[in-house]
Amino acid sequence: MQNNSEQISRYLLDEMDAAERTSFEMQWKTDPELQEELRIQQAVMKAIENSGIKETFSKAINKKIIQQRLFKWGGLIVAGAAVLILFTYLQKNMSNNGSSEIMAGKPVSDTSLPFVNPPQPSINVPFSEYRFEAEKGETLYHPTGSIIHFPPSSLLDGEGNLVKGPVVILYREFADPLDFFVSGIPMNYDSAGKTYQLESSGMCEILAFQQNKPLYVNPDAKPEINLSGNNPDPLHNLYYLDTAQRNWTYNGKDIITQLTEPFRPAITITIDQADLPVKPIKPGKAADDRQAFSIEVAPGSFEELLAYDKLKFEVIDESNYRRSDADEAWENVQLEHTATEGIYQVTFSNLKRKVSYKVRPVLDGEDYDAALQIFNKKQEAYEQALKKRQEKYKLASDSAAKLTRQLMQQDSVNQTWNEKLNGLITTRNEKLRALKNMNISDLEKAIAIDSITKQDKQFKLSKDEWAIQIDEALYNRVIRSFSINRFGVWNCDKPLISPNNSIPITGKYVDSSGKDISLRMVAVVCPIFNSVGQFPGQWPIQILLGEKNMLWSIRDESFYYFTYNDFDRAGFNWNSKSYVFNMRKADEPIISYEQIKRLVDKM
Repeated sequence: MQNNSEQISRYLLDEMDAAERTSFEMQWKTDPELQEELRIQQAVMKAIENSGIKETFSKAINKKIIQQRLFKWGGLIVAGAAVLILFTYLQKNMSNNGSSEIMAGKPVSDTSLPFVNPPQPSINVPFSEYRFEAEKGETLYHPTGSIIHFPPSSLLDGEGNLVKGPVVILYREFADPLDFFVSGIPMNYDSAGKTYQLESSGMCEILAFQQNKPLYVNPDAKPEINLSGNNPDPLHNLYYLDTAQRNWTYNGKDIITQLTEPFRPAITITIDQADLPVKPIKPGKAADDRQAFSIEVAPGSFEELLAYDKLKFEVIDESNYRRSDADEAWENVQLEHTATEGIYQVTFSNLKRKVSYKVRPVLDGEDYDAALQIFNKKQEAYEQALKKRQEKYKLASDSAAKLTRQLMQQDSVNQTWNEKLNGLITTRNEKLRALKNMNISDLEKAIAIDSITKQDKQFKLSKDEWAIQIDEALYNRVIRSFSINRFGVWNCDKPLISPNNSIPITGKYVDSSGKDISLRMVAVVCPIFNSVGQFPGQWPIQILLGEKNMLWSIRDESFYYFTYNDFDRAGFNWNSKSYVFNMRKADEPIISYEQIKRLVDKM
């Protein structure tokens, strides 16, 4: 048997990039010996982690204390032997250092946990597998209704060469809080020193391989994803999950196409003028005799203001301004553009009153000087881009005839896009209806479902379940289109400002007999948002008062949960600080994604 301990350790400690992690998981799902090694080492690591010596375990792995013979013995004996070896190593190490302190109970920091941290790899969202010749390109039609287009020669190998021959594409989508939960994908976004929770309108992961080696995007022929869904919210931005930086990176906007009905050609879109940056707004200097206040601006909503720190908004017309408004408790604050550049309208409202003011962005003293320098740089870049734009269209604007031709050409571009997308949707719907009429065995031949539980007929999707999914895909109302410059996880998201009714609760988790349950991660779900909050088991969780909340967690193959009704009976209020959560437990072990999905759908 090959010793895979170092590779398994890197996987469990989240030291692999997305491509390497997926390649390892593909091997693991087809290699029984590797599955056993992973199971044992995971059990050992969990025992070590519960003893607070995870770091020492990592060092032991790197120093090859656990050898190949470790995996030749039986399950519990091996785990016990590994713990004994590590305990001996730890005792020796502590005696050498003159200390017997053990780190049990020490709080876990964010960076001590894997960034992508599925609670149980065997129940992750399954990939679908597609194959085609790289030099020819291909259009892939996913059962959710999404369409992925690979232009010819859109793939590069690790040395930057165009790829030829057969390639494998792995693709999956994350549609709801359960998908986010089992995938372990974080839904937090750090921007300008603040952390926001992301609400998703569509998320997917796409990877490419040739002979098990990861491939890369050709920047001159980028693949395009047309993500099918039902949320037309234009405030959602496009993000890429950067596992190296442990954060989501902002990638602008997607193109939203609303579909009134399948097969209808009445599709209209706006082509972004991507070569011209947002025109910067010159910051004003705060006046001593005018009222000004600070409000929080969500990332991506007012791009012209994002560069300025410590920004305030100064009231322009104080004739209807009441100084007592500053002391009133407002439930909602909305900032909007006006027809005048640099002037905004802010509206405060609560159950009793609603007031609006025209305001302008201002800064004080040194903050103003720093902002002015930023503005000058952005203004220079804008003017240069504008000059290029003007030069580019100078010939078209020399006469009315040329301008007319330009407009006609633009209409042609729009019409070409409409015809292209409608053609894709027509083909997609035909293929989905064909899939709907297949039996399960033929369906699996048409679409490879890469799942560890694929062979377990008890948890396989039934024909009726497939038919329901395909019907939903046929009647999705929105296509979100965007090109990708690298493979990995892409998300159409909106950062959520923390609601006023969010409170922290320090939780203790027990089973039906009152015995403590040590939970590694706890997920909080609130159905008004398509998101999930995930918290280390020893940290306080955040819940929303007055809204429905639910808890999920997985330990080994056991699924624990605290229902909406349980929350209602708990009676949380503004004075609540801690709570003993009597967690329910699923009647049977959870070993597949399909199984946990059925369980959650019944809640």
